[in-house]
Amino acid sequence: EGITQMLAGIDLREHRVGLQLYPDQDHSVLTSVIEAQGATVDAVLPYVYDAQATDVNIVTAIEQMARGQVYAIALTSSGQVRRLIEVAKAHGCEARLREGLERTSIASIGPIVSDKLKSHGLRTDIYPGNGAFFMKPLISAMAAVLGGTAPRNGAAQQ
Repeated sequence: EGITQMLAGIDLREHRVGLQLYPDQDHSVLTSVIEAQGATVDAVLPYVYDAQATDVNIVTAIEQMARGQVYAIALTSSGQVRRLIEVAKAHGCEARLREGLERTSIASIGPIVSDKLKSHGLRTDIYPGNGAFFMKPLISAMAAVLGGTAPRNGAAQQ
């Protein structure tokens, strides 16, 4: 809504507008406003995941978290949270995921991801400060929280 209002004051005729869109959301109002102003929309969906190709990697990460081999997980889109939960359910390891996340610091890039975590009964431990919801502040926040932590070796199993 705020973006469409802002764009209303910009002459977009004969311009090409690139939009980074998120899956599973309706973007028709935004794209319609841009197109109604005479622009061409080029949409990019960087957070669409290949459902089959990454399952084994996600299950491996869940097991590593549950064994205490992972300090933190950084989540940068609500789609990542959804995908993590979906894979855990599909592979019967949701309890292991929750066990792993209890042992692992959860870093969230911003309020949308934190809300998605909360909707699944999960917490946010690390969050970028000053309303700067992008990668560098998230990594800085993680470094500040985890900086004094001794390395875990891959053999730490329980």
